Amino acid sequence: MCKEIIKQIDTIISESPKICIILGSGLDGLIDSIDNKKTIPYSQIDGFITTSVQGHVGQFIYGYIDGIPILCAQGRFHYYEGYSFETVGIIIKIFNHYKPNNIIITNSSGCLRLDWEIGSFMLVKKFIDFSFIESNTPKIYKLNHDLDLNIYSGTYTYTIGPTYETEAEIQEIISLGGDAVGMSTFPEYLMCKKLNINPIIVSCLTNYGAGLVNKKVLHKDVLKNAEDVKADFNLLIKKIIRNIAPQKRQKI
Repeated sequence: MCKEIIKQIDTIISESPKICIILGSGLDGLIDSIDNKKTIPYSQIDGFITTSVQGHVGQFIYGYIDGIPILCAQGRFHYYEGYSFETVGIIIKIFNHYKPNNIIITNSSGCLRLDWEIGSFMLVKKFIDFSFIESNTPKIYKLNHDLDLNIYSGTYTYTIGPTYETEAEIQEIISLGGDAVGMSTFPEYLMCKKLNINPIIVSCLTNYGAGLVNKKVLHKDVLKNAEDVKADFNLLIKKIIRNIAPQKRQKI
């Protein structure tokens, strides 16, 4: 099935992408930086699945940034939509077909550090699996990237969703060492781990966790806060791309 899906995606690809990116909620402003864009909606790919979450358009975008061929997934899938971890990781499987220099996974997440500003970015160095799907206790996974980026580094805590965490859950996650919390990315990381891929994972800190400030967590605010920092996000991702992929002349 994946081969048939890739054949359809290949209709928009001129040369193998050097960088593949999953864009998180509200973080799709990066597509404005892509030259010679070609798109294919998920809904037009026979045998593919669709996303139902606001802020996830649902399409692959191919083009160039600084002459570097890029393939973006504008919209991801979530376990809480009724998909298995394996199915949620299908975008990673597709990316892996092209053997890119690296895969960048991004997300919008809740910040659990009051000394960190909303609108900042965090390089994910560890995961806490707070889903309790495969274990009665939280499990910790460590990533081995050591990038020279002027952003925070920390631990992303994965919860199933689709509801936001309670105040008690946020306090427990903090006690475990969590710096950010979200409902995505971890299943994609597991697929990367399965395929021996070492992804770069960046979280945009769009809100504080429940109970940390006197404000209710709303998805519309997450999207707005991500939109407000899109210029900084675009600069950060382009800096990462330039560091991990050689620049070359763009094919026309």
